[in-house]
Amino acid sequence: MANALRRNSSALIPSVTSHCHRCQLDIESDPQCNGRTRILCPFCGEFLSRPNLPNIQQLKQDINRRTRDDNSDDTSSLRSRFSRTFNRVILRKQNMINNNGRTIDHERDQSMSNIKMPAIVNTQEKFTSSTSLPITATTASIVPSVKIYDCDSFQDLINEENPDHDQISAFFSKFYMNFDYMIQTLTLTDNPKQIDWKFLQIIHDHIIKNSDKLFRLVLKTIASCCIREVRACDNTLKGYTILILAPVFDEASNYHIFAHVLRRIAHFVDREHQEIVLLLKTLPVNMFRSTVHRLQTFISTNLFPSRVDNSASTLVNGWWIPCGIRTLALFNSANETINGRIIPLQEMAIDALNYIDGERDYFEWKHRQSRGITGGFTFCQYPFVLSVNAKRTILKRDSEQQMIVNARRSMIQKFQNKQAPDLNMLFLNLYIRRSHLVLDSLAEVTKKREDLKKKLRVTFVGEHGLDMGGLTKEWFLLLLRQIFQPDYGMFVLYESSGVFWFNGASTDNIREYNLVGILMGLAVYNAIILDIRFPLVCYKKLLTPAFIHEHMGNLSKIKIGIISSTLKDFRTIRPDIADSLQYLLDYDGNVADDFGLTFEVSVAQFDTTLVYPLKENGSNIDVTNDNRIEYVELLIDFYINKHISKQFEAFYHGFHSVCSSNALLLLLPEELEMLICGMQQCNLTNLAKITKYENCHPNDQFIKWFWQVIEEMSSDKQRRLLLFVTGSDRMPIGGLSEMTFKIGKISSNRCNINELLPMSHTCFNQLLLPPYPTREILKEKLFLAIENCEGFGIE
Repeated sequence: MANALRRNSSALIPSVTSHCHRCQLDIESDPQCNGRTRILCPFCGEFLSRPNLPNIQQLKQDINRRTRDDNSDDTSSLRSRFSRTFNRVILRKQNMINNNGRTIDHERDQSMSNIKMPAIVNTQEKFTSSTSLPITATTASIVPSVKIYDCDSFQDLINEENPDHDQISAFFSKFYMNFDYMIQTLTLTDNPKQIDWKFLQIIHDHIIKNSDKLFRLVLKTIASCCIREVRACDNTLKGYTILILAPVFDEASNYHIFAHVLRRIAHFVDREHQEIVLLLKTLPVNMFRSTVHRLQTFISTNLFPSRVDNSASTLVNGWWIPCGIRTLALFNSANETINGRIIPLQEMAIDALNYIDGERDYFEWKHRQSRGITGGFTFCQYPFVLSVNAKRTILKRDSEQQMIVNARRSMIQKFQNKQAPDLNMLFLNLYIRRSHLVLDSLAEVTKKREDLKKKLRVTFVGEHGLDMGGLTKEWFLLLLRQIFQPDYGMFVLYESSGVFWFNGASTDNIREYNLVGILMGLAVYNAIILDIRFPLVCYKKLLTPAFIHEHMGNLSKIKIGIISSTLKDFRTIRPDIADSLQYLLDYDGNVADDFGLTFEVSVAQFDTTLVYPLKENGSNIDVTNDNRIEYVELLIDFYINKHISKQFEAFYHGFHSVCSSNALLLLLPEELEMLICGMQQCNLTNLAKITKYENCHPNDQFIKWFWQVIEEMSSDKQRRLLLFVTGSDRMPIGGLSEMTFKIGKISSNRCNINELLPMSHTCFNQLLLPPYPTREILKEKLFLAIENCEGFGIE
């Protein structure tokens, strides 16, 4: 009875049409909504303009009367409750006007009428009762029934000579409105748990091909879906996931609707997010990559809004970017699979974040972590969106901040002791003899351990050279080269993998392992690139844990560098043993009789062989078909964790005594390796594009000869040249674009120009080149210089 009264009295309430200038939409109040008018746009949140306001007193009376009716009627249908809650939306987007003053789709727009939001299918009704959900309708149009199509029948429908456009429109309307219909359409017949992504791609291709006709239809349907309340269920999770794959959201003008879809996904609970991640893992690579790019473009566009595009205000729509980042986090979780990543790690980063105030974002995130504050949003909460360059900048700023704090502390201490301040107290000054490189380095680092977080400055005893960065690079290079020599016994070079690994038999060099860790920490702290060939698993161990809040003296109570390794990790160190273990796992015969293995391992230590049990009483336990997986896991754990625990613990302590920073929590093992070792590829063919010239010109003949010689050099020779000029044979993370390279002309009146050798200032990446008369002389002198580039000057 109450419903009938509402229907009969709905005409008494005046209709109010409001307009959103941001979305170019007309929002019309529904008479069944108690005459309630919207103040904010349901899509972008902007305030609406209302030119024809009704009589407010009359509205209040009608609202009070309808409230009494609602309280007396508890059996109202889902449709009536929806109508009283939401308004009718008329998606009349303004088209661009052509030269004749008529819109592009003028004829189609003339036949369109204002249609209410599509009906919501009652959950008590059967799915088979498929009523059409018309969004774009013509006068006196009859809605065709929509059947469930498979991939072949849908292709037949759209490829007909005279396709039924009404049937196609009805299909898209129901497909994007009814999640049950959507999932039933896309479910594979032979595997009901899998989505037919090929069929969905065909649907997307048809939308793109017929964008003028279907874009508005699909957009209206998704908009209707966004403003209704839907209970979370299996089909709902899949439905919203499929919505963000729609190609209509590639256009920035549709971001106000895209944001609402992202908000629904971002506000699901963790269990529902896990189900979405499992679904995303099944996406084809191209669809996965395009959706990630769509989300990145959405975030970048709203991060730096353009006034020309009339982008949404960040004050009104501050939730757009967080919801986009949280949805992108689901793709990042899905990207990690057993067989590797679906797309490379670098493609998950958003390059636009390189231009934000990363330092401020980092310190805000650091402050929240230290205080245990939950809630809020910072980009550092989602480190996968930050590129390696952005993380390097954050780490550099954090290191500089710590340097300033330590320098200030030293100065205050000087004043408190009534001592005159000295410039050297602001630096970590190391005085090294070349003949006692390791011994002096170990003694200096041990003696000045409290100054490790100051700016590094190296002086070679007996040499006249001021360290502006070049001597520091050379000290790192020479020291690591000596420590990693096989005769030193600290590290073992495996030829099959080409990497160094810790020597578990070297128990007398614990202080040297600590020194190597300090060297790597100083390199990261001072932005120096090292030539170290450790496997990736070493950096995983180095970030386990990445940061310890307790004092360094309490580190002995914490398990250091213990990781759960796989056969894939072990293959990067010992591929020969890994192949044997894989053969053991795949063997079809009797393992116990054919292999004769027990739970123990033999390790060569100098001239003897030591046997270690992998488990208690392992020498008496045979490896069988049933326990061979356990044997492989214990053997891998022995080589990667247990056998080198003391050596790696000292190495870990050394590294984190310098680089103890929250910024390490942002890094992945691959990124830490790039920060320490730089880029392994060395190609100097494009070096001329970034080169600056002093006292010479690129058109000078000897400069042209120089670049011709560079192009003819092998990769090994190019590394030697890079070492000669910059002090390191590794490229920086950003490649040549991150480098500075200078060429200057030198000459002398005291000797013949042919007797001069090229020189370099490694502190400034500057090459000093004499103007040789011939190309052959230039090549000969250049090769001689780069092969004898050790020390301050050539003896």
